[in-house]
Order: sequence, then structure tokens, then C-alpha cells
Amino acid sequence: MRNSLFIKIALIFLITLVLAVGLTRIGFLVDERAGRRDSVVAEIAAATARDQTLVGPVLVIPYTRIVKTLKSSDKDTDKMTEVEKRFSDRIYLLPAELDLQASLNTEQVRRSLYHAVVFGANIAVKGRFTTEGELLKPPGANELITLGEPRLIVGITDPRGILRAPVLTWAGRRLDFLPGTGEDKMPNGIQARIGGLNLEGPWSAEFAFSLDLRGTQAIGLAPVGDTTRITVHGNWPHPSFYGQFLPETREVTANGFSATWSTTRLATNMIHQLNAALRSDRGLDTLLGVRFVDPADSYAQTDRAIKYGLLFIGLTFAAFFLFEVLKRLAIHPFQYSLTGAALVLFYLLLLSLSEHLDFGIAYAIATAGCVMLLGYYLVYVLGSVARGVSFGVLLTAVFGILYVLISLEDHALLAGSVTLFGCLALVMVLTRKVDWYQLGDAVSARRSKGINSGSPSGESSVD
Repeated sequence: MRNSLFIKIALIFLITLVLAVGLTRIGFLVDERAGRRDSVVAEIAAATARDQTLVGPVLVIPYTRIVKTLKSSDKDTDKMTEVEKRFSDRIYLLPAELDLQASLNTEQVRRSLYHAVVFGANIAVKGRFTTEGELLKPPGANELITLGEPRLIVGITDPRGILRAPVLTWAGRRLDFLPGTGEDKMPNGIQARIGGLNLEGPWSAEFAFSLDLRGTQAIGLAPVGDTTRITVHGNWPHPSFYGQFLPETREVTANGFSATWSTTRLATNMIHQLNAALRSDRGLDTLLGVRFVDPADSYAQTDRAIKYGLLFIGLTFAAFFLFEVLKRLAIHPFQYSLTGAALVLFYLLLLSLSEHLDFGIAYAIATAGCVMLLGYYLVYVLGSVARGVSFGVLLTAVFGILYVLISLEDHALLAGSVTLFGCLALVMVLTRKVDWYQLGDAVSARRSKGINSGSPSGESSVD
């Protein structure tokens, strides 16, 4: 008889494990729907342009080193023949000064239930290239170096996003850009051929161009200048700044954002990184940019709610058990199961509603439906209207606490741990004088009485 209480606790624990499996399945469904959303975003990007990353401008100077050697062609006559070996390579020259100013206009493109953030960027680029001496070490006695035609390249992740053909202003001259960069490791982009440039001595040239670019979800920029200043303005109210350098100054309002970065070659070591990226398969590490996030991502918030689901069910069952202990009720494990099933279905209802409504409204509707159903059911399980309504109010408070927890980002762990500690403290205070051994005998006696009298267990011991 005394073991019946612990058998019931074991059954409640088993029911909780079964409900945890249901929560896990709903979590898989959330991941599946989020994956479908991501595929739709990828389809929208494929129809417009992908995430954009701008690398450049970089001045590429090809050269050929010719090495002449004498080689014996006839062992008998010691006749010597001149042999030439050619080695082709290129120099990457970065701007001494670089200023980029980007103005972004974002919009949401919808397809079915999902949407992607598409942006149009007007990027004004200006700066100066300069050298203080020869770019290559002087040739040896048997060497000859010939320099090819320089070209200015700008790497662009998805050239389909170029809305208008840009024009380069170089030292007062206007030059047209051509498609492609001519670089095997960074083929996507544009290039402009710079003719008539004297590369054998010190020189300096200013440049400028504007680029109208379209993309999806994020834009990244590479600070390739010896000194680089980047300013970005946009109308998206929820920017996420990423990269190895965060903005020096930023301002985010409900109408948009602005951010400014300043870097130097001492901090970025860009010439080494760029050489490695353009000569091998290594990616460019030093980037900075803006990602346009959706703070009302219903799938992320539903997934966050599900992570608290088991705790939520446990608190509800603990409250049930407290009613049994303090009010001398006998609640059947099947009634625990139905109540837990209603709590699990709350998350499925929340997921389906949040795909069509704002998450806050969907949460309120799902909460109202679940609380009203459980309140009505518990009036009969707990044996009185007052108890059913009281438990409904308690569930409403728990749903409210859950909403606060999933709404918080930086303080979610703190709020959750404090709430859990408070619930544990409340249980310990309320049950501090309970004799659990005597309670086990009482539960068995009440159950036997209910069976003998033929009345439901939930109504056999109403005060």
C-alpha cells in the first residue's frame, strides 16, 4: 500500500517521457518548415541575386620574367646555345586610401507563406593608388622583366545583381568596366583595363566609380585599402553586423540604421590575405558587413518555446500533484495524460498559427484555446468550478512566463533559472509538513474507496 504513491510518481514520469517524444516530433516539424522557408529564400535569391560580397578595387599588374642562360648544344665542339625561360606572374596592388559609402534600400519579397529580404545598394567608391618606387626588384644580369597592361578588378559574388554598367574615373579619364576579373580563384566581378600607366617609377592616381547592386539577405565588404573608411546607411530596422571588425559608430532606429568602419593595413594584413585568396583555394577571412535579420522569425521563437516545453509540462504536473497532496484528491494518470496532450498540442497550434499571423497574436490565440479547454476539463477533474478556474489562471500565468522567456534574448537564461528556482522553493514551502509515507497509504485508501463506491476518482474526495 505504501508503495502505491511511488508507483504513481513512476507512471507520471513515464507519461512525461511519452509527451517529450511528442515535443521532439513537433521540433522536427519546426525544423522541416524552417528548411522549407530557407529553400524558398534560396529560390528568391536565385531569381534575383544571392548574398553579395564586394572585394576590391585591386590593381592587378601582370608581368613576365625572362631568364636567359647558355646551354651546350654540342659536346664535341663546345658550341653554346642561348635558352630563354619565361615565368609569368602578377602583382596585386591595394589602394593607399579607400572610401566606400553604401546606401541600402531593403524590401520583403514574398512567396507563399515565406519572404526574403532583398536589397538594392548604391555604392560610391573612391580612393587613390600610389607607389613610392619600383614594384619589382631590378632584374639580374641575365634577366628581363616585361610588364603587361594593368587592370582594376572588383570581385562581386553574384554579378547578376549589377543593375547598371558602372564607369570608372581614373586620373581624370573615363574607362568602361568589362565582365569578369580574369582571376581563376575569383572569377566573378568586373574589370577595367588601365592603359598608358607608367609603372617604372613613383606615381599616384585617384579613382572613383559608383556601383548599383542588388542582393538578398546580406552584404559584405572587404577593407582592402591601406586605410579604409566604410559608411553604410539602410532602411532595415534590424541589422546584424558581422565580420572581424564591428562598426566604430552605429545608430539603429525604427526607421533604419547607419554604421561606420575604419581600418588600416596594420590591422587587416589584407595584402597577405588577398594574395593567399587569389592564388589558392583559401577564402578571404577579413570581411565586414550587414545581415538583414527578421526578429519575428516564428520558427526560431517556436523552437525556443519547445525547448521550455518539458519544463512547462513538468511544472503543470507538479501543480497537479500538489492539488492531490494538499486538497486530498485522487487524479488518475489518464487525466494527467490528457492534460499533457493538450499542452503538447499547444505548440503544434502555435506553429501553424504563427505561419499566418504575427507571433504574438498566434501565441495569444493558442494560449486562450489551451487554457479554456483545460480550465473546462479541470472543473470536473478537480471537483469544483473554483479549482478549475484557479488552475486555469495558474496556467495563464505559466504561459505568460513562457512568452517572456522566449521573448528575452540576453537575459533568457537568467529569467528561466530564477523562475525555476522560485517554483522549486514554492513546492518545498507548500509540502514542508507533508508525511509522504502516510500520504501513500491515504492515496491507496481513497482509490479503493472510489472503486468500491463506483464514483470517478476525481470526484470521490471532494471537500
